Amino acid sequence: MSVAPVAIAWAGSGLLAALLLPRLHRRRLAALVPLAAAIAALLSLGGGADLIAASAPGGLALGRPGGGLVLLSALAATVCLLLSPPPDSGEVLVIAACGTLSAVALASGSPLTWGLCFAAAFALFGVRWVVSAPARSTLAAARVTTLGAATLVAAAPFLPLDAAAVPPRAHLVGGLLAGGIAAGFALVPLGGWVSGGARLLRGASLAPWALLLLPAMLLSCQPLQATLPVEARLTFAAILLPAGAISAGWAALRGLSVPDGERYPRVLLADLGLVAMGLATPLSGARLGSLLLMITHLCVAPLLMQDPGSASSRPRRLAWAALSGVPPGPAFWGRFALVTALVTAFGGTLLIATLPVAGAVLVIAARSAIAATAATPTGSPGRAARFAAWVPPLAAVTVGLLPAAAVHALLGVG
Repeated sequence: MSVAPVAIAWAGSGLLAALLLPRLHRRRLAALVPLAAAIAALLSLGGGADLIAASAPGGLALGRPGGGLVLLSALAATVCLLLSPPPDSGEVLVIAACGTLSAVALASGSPLTWGLCFAAAFALFGVRWVVSAPARSTLAAARVTTLGAATLVAAAPFLPLDAAAVPPRAHLVGGLLAGGIAAGFALVPLGGWVSGGARLLRGASLAPWALLLLPAMLLSCQPLQATLPVEARLTFAAILLPAGAISAGWAALRGLSVPDGERYPRVLLADLGLVAMGLATPLSGARLGSLLLMITHLCVAPLLMQDPGSASSRPRRLAWAALSGVPPGPAFWGRFALVTALVTAFGGTLLIATLPVAGAVLVIAARSAIAATAATPTGSPGRAARFAAWVPPLAAVTVGLLPAAAVHALLGVG
């Protein structure tokens, strides 16, 4: 499928919304921006091979997984905007720009275009955070994410890297790619920019990273890593395995003690640590687990990124149950597939490192569900917001009941 209709829908609807909705006093209609992109992706969606940006040379064509991801991300952003306070023009423009750039990154067969898209998107996202809430943590977000994406651009001249590449060049490329992914995933010690920013910002402010850039980076990195020669894969794994393990453990541990409104970003960071470890192994189970965790967070994030009292407690409790890791929740299948692949590839030591993470996330989810019961609503949401609050948990439950079918239907991956 061509990426042009999706990019035009993102950019055109974003510009129109930023210009017209404030004058019409209809900022709540900003949810139509990602909805327009979702409709464009749905109309363009077709069959096609299992190809995405890094594995499809030439052109700007989305493969089936990339097209499905664009559709899913745009729908998640639509629900997020329905639940968030009405965004201002700057917020709408950043969401539209990040949506456009993430779609082009997924479709691009050029490593340079791929890296530049992420660099521009992370720069816009970071600047928006600084403008919205000037603080050390938001300054760190702008600095870390932009420099991290710049390492992806630095790796681009060496890609694609064939098996005959000399070892120093291969190690350099593996290190640059791993560094860029670690920055984008907010792995320890870089994860402070997400946890710090989450104390100041909610909902639509987090959407460009959590719902648009992060899934696009994950999906496009999977085939790229598999094409690297042995030396580059070794360096790639040597960086992401310990960084992912430390990040997962630290985020899960910190999530046990933070207030309710800051727990979801910690769980997201813990799962990103597991996903980063999964990227270090080419086993299909790791890929499937990463995709399931990504879909799970795209389902629940639009609700759990909001202020705790922004919606009824019942959908929040159901969303936390889906994220807890208790079967048949989708997070259980994703984490189980990831941990199984990691143990198969690297031995039982990683089982000791990952099981405490799963236990801590279960405790965090239970505490968050109890806190949601006691939360006092901050206002009276409209009918659309009340309906939208039920979409994330019900979608997550559906994925948990039919995990393999959901991954195949949404992303075309078996």
